[in-house]
Amino acid sequence: MLGQPLDQLIVSLKKGNRAAFKTIFDLYEKRLYYFIHSITKSDYASEEILQEVFIKIWTKRETIDARQSFDAFLFTIAKNSTYNYLRSIACQESLKKEYWKNISLLNEETENTILLAEYEDLVNDILENIPTQKRSIFILSKQQGKSNEEIADLLGITQKTVKNHLWKTLQIIRTELKPHMADTIYFFLFALLLPA
Repeated sequence: MLGQPLDQLIVSLKKGNRAAFKTIFDLYEKRLYYFIHSITKSDYASEEILQEVFIKIWTKRETIDARQSFDAFLFTIAKNSTYNYLRSIACQESLKKEYWKNISLLNEETENTILLAEYEDLVNDILENIPTQKRSIFILSKQQGKSNEEIADLLGITQKTVKNHLWKTLQIIRTELKPHMADTIYFFLFALLLPA
């Protein structure tokens, strides 16, 4: 079939002649490969796309218009297949990046939640060992969100006393937590504990 003119090969291909298909494959394989490779710059991708192009030629063989340029038809399929492949790779890469970003964020949030829970336990242990009035003032302020004025009214003491007790409690907590924490976490948590 190699000596046959292209138009006769196409007619035979349209009829399902496998020998005609093999001849067309042999005629175009290298040219198509280099064309695809010039876009993808990947041996693996070029091989995959080349196979896809010839599969499409075989499955669409009955729709080939023998009056139109076969080269144009073939290279259009190759170009479209190559761009579709690149789009799917870009989409997969984008999805992969998004996935890993979400996994990383989730992992970071989980680690932070565990760390904060551990440090909250440490703070609660520290609070157990300080005088009752200091502990009550701290809990009312930091855990229940009451203002110094509300705490003073509730406990029948002055706002200045509330402020002093809070400051001393925070100093105790800071001193007790420091050996357990990295400097950045320590300053972060201490900033959260400071009165607003």
